[in-house]
This record gives sequence, C-alpha cells and structure tokens, in this order.
Amino acid sequence: MAAALSYTREAESVFDLGERLAALLKDAEQESPGGQLRESARERVADVIEALRHRVVRKAERDPRSLFDLDDRLIELMDLAEDAAEPGGELPQELVDEINHYIEAFRTKVDRVAGYVRWQESIARICGEEVDRLSARKRAAEALVSRLRTMLLAFMMSRGLRKLEGEKASIGMQANSTPSLVIDDPAQIGEEFWERDLRFSKAELREIVSLLPEGETRRRLERTIGRDGWEVHVSSVRAAFANNSPVAGARLVKGHHVRIR
Repeated sequence: MAAALSYTREAESVFDLGERLAALLKDAEQESPGGQLRESARERVADVIEALRHRVVRKAERDPRSLFDLDDRLIELMDLAEDAAEPGGELPQELVDEINHYIEAFRTKVDRVAGYVRWQESIARICGEEVDRLSARKRAAEALVSRLRTMLLAFMMSRGLRKLEGEKASIGMQANSTPSLVIDDPAQIGEEFWERDLRFSKAELREIVSLLPEGETRRRLERTIGRDGWEVHVSSVRAAFANNSPVAGARLVKGHHVRIR
C-alpha cells in the first residue's frame, strides 16, 4: 500500500485524485451492502484520502523560540547574563557594556527588546499560573491526607487498636517524639511568657533608646501594655519545661500520630 501511495503522489494532481476518490466511492457503494465499505475498498479509499491530505494540508512554520520576532544576539546575551550571575550575583563589566551597547541601538532593536520582554513575561505568567494550580492541588491533597490521618487515629484510639494490618501495607499508631504544649489556663501563665508584636517608627525607637522620657510615645506604649492581643511565647514556655521549671497553667502532653509503612 505504501508503494502505491508513493506512485499516486507523484503521478496524479489534486483534481485527478479527487476524481479517482469519487469513482472509488461510487464503485464501493454498489459493492458494499448496507452502506458499509468492504476492507479492500476501505484500503483503496484511505490511500487516496492520504494522498489528498498531503497535497492540500499546509504545515505551519514553527518558531522554536517564541511567538515574537526575537533577535538571536539578544537571547544569547541574556543567557550569558543569567549564567554569569549565578556564582556571585554580579555580571562581568564586559558583558554589561555589550548589553548596554545593544540597548543603545534602540532604533532597530526596540521591537526586539520589547518582544523579548513580552516573551519572558508570558513565560513568567504561565509558570506562575501553573505554580498556583499545582499549589492548590498540593494544599487540597495535604488537607485530605490530614483529615484521613485524623479519622484513622480517632478510629484506632476509640477501639484500643495499635495496628491495622492489610495485605500489602500496615497502619500503626505510635507516640510522638516531641510532646505537644497544651495551654489549660492562660490567666495563670506569668507575664514573662507573654509577647506581642509591636511596630515603631525610627523616631519612636530613638526615644525608647533614650530611656523613654515623659511624652506621647511613653503614654502610647503604656496604653498598649494594657490592651488585648498578647500571645503566649510558646518557645519560652517549652524552654522552661526543658529546664525542669514547670509553668502554672500549661503542661506537656505527648500525643500520637499515624505512621504508614
């Protein structure tokens, strides 16, 4: 069939092929009951259609670089700049001078420079959209895993099970290596364990450094101390427990997690 197709492409025009296709279909209609082509007729028709397709379909020229009219030298210079900046973060002066010289010739280069920028922006946008999409899928998958692990843990603890055995995997419950901090009564925890994020201007910091003389800044900070919004500094409370200094209102509890082998 391949040899016949090769001969057909060389010897017949598009119109000849069209006439031959029409004749083949007419003959096939008489020979094929029920409107179904016979296997031999199907092969002949397929050969002619393939020959027609190669004659009439026009392949689009493909630019492997981008959709824009880019300058090979500009792409080369930017690639060199990217490679040179990786080790130390600074470009060699010779390369900087060459890029500047290229940009200075703006009358003939401006469209290509703009095209390169748009090209890179489109790549950055596409990559950003892909990152957002994959990040959303990652968060969704992690949330599903977390919920399933929580359900498994609750199921096993409620039934006093330490291990679930399957044919190819096992699910076991084991103690966490680090105990979790549980705050039972924040009101009992000493003030040295409380913290709050504060923002100061440079002028306010200078005033604090000068031992806070009487003034609006000092009164402002005093009012801030009495407001809500303070949080327990968990690291400090943990450090106190690590130093064998229990903190009233808090305790260390060693929980469990699910481990799948």
